Amino acid sequence: MDHDLAQLFAAVVSARVADRQARGRLRWDGPFRSDAYRLASSLRAYASALESYRLPVPPVIRDELRLRSGLPL
Repeated sequence: MDHDLAQLFAAVVSARVADRQARGRLRWDGPFRSDAYRLASSLRAYASALESYRLPVPPVIRDELRLRSGLPL
């Protein structure tokens, strides 16, 4: 369980870095969408894994996931 969650959290961190770098670029096209989608997907996977282990989803993760789910990707 710990290993799975650690890998999923590492994917969230990596996707956040890529998303921030993409937002820093002057172009707002395909690569940005790809990085934003990757972050939303990794957040969903992490939250689902926590719920499957009957662990609480941290409010920061839950809120970010809600925000990203409401925005078009």
